[in-house]
Amino acid sequence: MPARPVAHSVPEIEDQLGKLWERAAVARAEAAKAEAALVAAQAEAAARAASALATARDTSDGGGSHVAARTSVLNLVVVAGDEQAAQKCAAIIMATATRHASRSLILSAVDPSGPAGLEARIEALSMATAGGRAETGAETIYVTAHGETGAHFASIIVPLLVHDLPVALWWPADPPFGSRRADRLLPIADRLIVDGSAWSGDGLGILAQLAAAVEERRVVVADWALLRQARWREAIASVYDLPDLRPHLGAVRRISVDYAPEGQGDAVWETNVVRPLYHVAWLASRLGMTVAKPIRRESAGRRVATLRQKEHEVAVVLRPAGSDLGPGSTVRVEITSRFRGAELVGSITADDHTVEVSIRDDGRERVRRSYAAPRLTDVDLLALAVEEGAADPIAVHALATAHRLLGVESDAHKTPDRHRSQDYD
Repeated sequence: MPARPVAHSVPEIEDQLGKLWERAAVARAEAAKAEAALVAAQAEAAARAASALATARDTSDGGGSHVAARTSVLNLVVVAGDEQAAQKCAAIIMATATRHASRSLILSAVDPSGPAGLEARIEALSMATAGGRAETGAETIYVTAHGETGAHFASIIVPLLVHDLPVALWWPADPPFGSRRADRLLPIADRLIVDGSAWSGDGLGILAQLAAAVEERRVVVADWALLRQARWREAIASVYDLPDLRPHLGAVRRISVDYAPEGQGDAVWETNVVRPLYHVAWLASRLGMTVAKPIRRESAGRRVATLRQKEHEVAVVLRPAGSDLGPGSTVRVEITSRFRGAELVGSITADDHTVEVSIRDDGRERVRRSYAAPRLTDVDLLALAVEEGAADPIAVHALATAHRLLGVESDAHKTPDRHRSQDYD
């Protein structure tokens, strides 16, 4: 296999992109000519000229040639960090290319104290559409910046973007909000893709910083940690689908989320709890709750907060629980309500493929259900993160409530006035 050429500057990258698509067009034209000759021969021999010509017209551009088309629907900029992360992201992007062809720029920085320099490799992917009558092209540009060049990603990115297409900025690891790199890259983006469950430590400090970035940049955020919870949200909503249980929606007294810890003792505080917090934030935003007391630590990995729903308080507890799941994974969501003296407890659990719902009414099991709901893969998550052109209002309100649970107020994403009270923090 011939070695792929390496570019060392933005003009060289642009030149290689042009040559790549020129070669693709020539190859397709030559293949189309050979195919046309074969069809003509078969037509003369079998007297099927009419159908053969019709097929040829369907797969041509009207002039007998078929060129590879560049059909990117967005620019996807990935701040991968190292080569291993870059390869992982590239594999995920490749798997989504048939749904969302993009010009992808995958950026890595190495040896920050070494000599400045730039290396880039360009790859193209051609994919036949349904019926095989056309092709679409997706481009991936791998950029490795050495030394001081790594501090100037924005200068590298801007000339390589496809104009008039949206820009999604994917930060797989910790987004360094407030850094020079983030300050230069965020203004370029229309959408920021993150995974709060992959952030270092408990993740809550970075989640709080996200509020300021959203407020200042007005960027749409797609957090994989929140997208993963779609199956949980559907199951939680089903707790109240029986008509006589719906009044309990306005009478919630306690929300408890158990999560899988990382380590024992003081190490448990390093468990990422973004996902457990998002469960509470989504419930609070949907049920018109306000934040009376933000989240705070107690002991042994236990965190508590206080919400307010109408005239009563709602206790919130995040607590570690023994589990074989990965650290930070949700083990159980339990919602307790009291309406006219009756106590209702909805308990939701999940594994890789199913979600279980149990409902106890005054201590007696009322309902037990099991739903087939497999976990979303990274490919699913990336596709979901880029396919919506505007912000999902449910996600916006959940994220804003999560920030308030952390004691952060975000004016840009306040919930409606009817959901607010004088006790709002």
